[in-house]
Amino acid sequence: MNAKFELEVLSENSNEIVEAFKTEGGAQSLFDRIATQARTIVPDLSTDKGRKEIASIARKVASTKTAFDAHGKALKEQYTVITNKIDADRKLFRDQCDALRDEIRKPLTDWENAKKAREAEIQSKIAEFDKGRIDIGSPAELIKSVIAEIESIEIDDSFDDFKDVAKLRKYECLEHMKVILIEREKFEAEQAELEALRLAEQQRIQREHEEKIAREAAERATREAEEKARLEAERVQREKFEAEQREARLKAEKEAAELRAVQAAENERKRIEAETFAKAEAERKAEEARLADVEHKKQICGEALKGLTNLGVSADQGKAILNAINKGLVPHVSIKF
Repeated sequence: MNAKFELEVLSENSNEIVEAFKTEGGAQSLFDRIATQARTIVPDLSTDKGRKEIASIARKVASTKTAFDAHGKALKEQYTVITNKIDADRKLFRDQCDALRDEIRKPLTDWENAKKAREAEIQSKIAEFDKGRIDIGSPAELIKSVIAEIESIEIDDSFDDFKDVAKLRKYECLEHMKVILIEREKFEAEQAELEALRLAEQQRIQREHEEKIAREAAERATREAEEKARLEAERVQREKFEAEQREARLKAEKEAAELRAVQAAENERKRIEAETFAKAEAERKAEEARLADVEHKKQICGEALKGLTNLGVSADQGKAILNAINKGLVPHVSIKF
C-alpha cells in the first residue's frame, strides 16, 4: 500500500468543519478534499496490514462524517432557539399592535356600526314600501288595509339622508297599489255578477230537476198500479192452471203407480226365474269342475303310482305312499296337481 498520504480525522469542533458551515459550498469542498485523500491511497489486499489499513481509512471517513453531522446538529439547535425567540417576539409585537390599532379605532368603529344599524333600520322601514306585498290576485280588502298601513307611515327626520328616497318609494308604492285596487275591485264586481248568474242558473236547474222527479214519480206510480193489476190477473190465471195441472198430475201418478206395481210383480217373477236358473247353472258347472278335478287328480295319482311301481314298489304300497303324502304325513313332500 502507498503510504504517501495519511487521511486525517476531523473532530466535531475542528476549524475545517466550523469553516465549512460558514462558507457557501464549504461542505462540498470539505468532502471533495477528504474524498481525494481517501481515493489517493492505493489498497493492497494481498497483506493483512494492507487490509487493516483499508478498514482504518473507512473508519476515519465514518468518524469524520459523525463529527460533521454532530457539529451541524449543534448549530441547528442554536439557530432553532434563536428562531423560536424571533417568532415569539414577532407574534407578541403583532398582537400588541393589533390590540393598539383596535383600541385607537374603537370610537370610529362604534360610530360606523351605529350608523350601519341606523341605516339598516331605515332600509327596513323603506322596505315596507314594497310593491310586491300585494298583486292582482290579492283580495280588495287586503289591498285596502296595506294601503292604509303605508299611508300611516310618516316620512320624518328619522329617515336621515334617505328621506327623499323614502318619499319616492312611498309615492310609487301607493300609486301602484291604488291601480291594482281599481283593477281588483272591478274583477271582484264581475265575479260577484257571474256568481249571481251561476246561482240563478243553479236554482233553475234544481227546480227543473225537482219537477222532473215529481213527474217521474207520478208516472212510476201509475205504471206500478197497472203492473200490480196485471200481476194479480196473471196470478189468478196461474193458480187455476196450476190446480188443473195438479189434478192431472195426481191422476197420472195414480195410473203410473198401478203400472209400476204390475211391472214390479213381473220383474220380481223374472228375477226369481233368473236366480233359479243361475243357481242351477252354477251347481252344474261346480259339479263339472269337481268331476274334472277328481279326474285330474286321479290321472296325476295314476302317473305317480306308475312311477313308484317302476321303481319296484308294489301297487298297494304305492297307493299307501301317495295316500300318506296327500294327507300331509310325509314331511317336505307334496303332490303337485
